[in-house]
Amino acid sequence: MEIKWLPYIPTYIALCEEKSIAGAANRLGCSNAHASRQLRQLEDILSVQLIQRTTRQFNLTHDGINFYKQVKSLFEKAENINESLCDTDQIAGKLRVAASASFGSLILTEPLAELSRHYPELDIEVIFTEKPLDLIESGFDVAFYLTETPPEGYVGHFLRARYCKPFAHKRYIEEHGGITHPTELVKYRHILYRNTEFTLDKWTFTSENAKEAVKVKLQSAFSVNLVGAMVDAMMCGTGVAMLDEFALSKLSTSQRKNLVQLLPQWQTDPILPLYILYPKREYLPKRTKLLVEYFKEHLQSV
Repeated sequence: MEIKWLPYIPTYIALCEEKSIAGAANRLGCSNAHASRQLRQLEDILSVQLIQRTTRQFNLTHDGINFYKQVKSLFEKAENINESLCDTDQIAGKLRVAASASFGSLILTEPLAELSRHYPELDIEVIFTEKPLDLIESGFDVAFYLTETPPEGYVGHFLRARYCKPFAHKRYIEEHGGITHPTELVKYRHILYRNTEFTLDKWTFTSENAKEAVKVKLQSAFSVNLVGAMVDAMMCGTGVAMLDEFALSKLSTSQRKNLVQLLPQWQTDPILPLYILYPKREYLPKRTKLLVEYFKEHLQSV
């Protein structure tokens, strides 16, 4: 039985993931006209409109999304068969990564660039966003997200929890004085993390020595939706910020010397654990396995 649409699948996958004729053509090394013609021929063979396209929009139809999910899985299985038969260690192909903008731009860029340097046949695309994504529908291979519960249908590898502590620049503490108890945090200006979903302004501090738990609501003087911006504002002496070691990892030794950790005898509960996620599939491309293992090792050591 001849399956006439099979030769068109690489083009269709590229169109779905690049979300433009020009992007798919550039990825495949062909002309825009060829990519557009391939799409028309595929839709003619299937007698189904897969993509609604105008001069301004490029959207998958409901049938187009379902078809993409099925052929993407089929194509990845074919790649695995090809790898096993060819018996090669070559790591190649497109790898699309989604990551939380809050932590991803701080932590992921350098190791991903290093991975790209070691495996020049990999084509790595990274999208930093705080918007929850359907990885399969959006064509992503892997995602790094801060979440309490990984979404159903995905494999989630826990990497580490985030333990936040109050930090400020030494100059700010010299001007406003130190504190010994969480209730005294109200005397400071606070730099808060805030996005469209929540604000991290409520914290519970516990002390093993005092066997005490204290709930504090911090008043915002400056709020942003990027952790890196919180660090920058703190280093400018704007106020106190609740941060973990991930956020401080890019500071130089001299910058760290100007940091003051407040209330060192008090702890807060871990928040928003970091997971590496990928769609639950029987077979993963070799490049996806490589990235997952690479970051499991790398981020555990940060």
